[in-house]
Amino acid sequence: MGFLDSLMGDSGKSKEVRTEVQQSNAPFNVITSFAPVRLSARKDNMVRMIVKLTNTANEPQLVSVDILLPKKELIGFEPTCINKHMEKRLGEIKAGDSVELVIPIWGSNQTRDGNYPMELTAYSHYINYDKVLNYVKKRITLRVV
Repeated sequence: MGFLDSLMGDSGKSKEVRTEVQQSNAPFNVITSFAPVRLSARKDNMVRMIVKLTNTANEPQLVSVDILLPKKELIGFEPTCINKHMEKRLGEIKAGDSVELVIPIWGSNQTRDGNYPMELTAYSHYINYDKVLNYVKKRITLRVV
């Protein structure tokens, strides 16, 4: 509805309704957890993010996983906390099979307490890792205390 429509009323135009549809045929089931449950603030330490990925499709899939950490925060995939992106190529996963990844996430003596959002994307590929067939995104929050 535009500015003039709000003054003069709706002139019989149909309104567009947008709905977000969840993908019912998602190729993966992704479960994440942390061990220990949270990262300690202002200490050089790490947690292990455990990612369990299950192929829910009826055929084998070539799979990779991308994880993005917040760019301006002092957490990372190595003790220096510089690397904020990680890609893991898992190869082909058969229908119904599961794969478990363990990914270290490091904090430093300058990491502040708070909740840190991360984004995990699992990709299904066609022929090689250059072509994406489907994907599933998941937002994860790491708690630092």
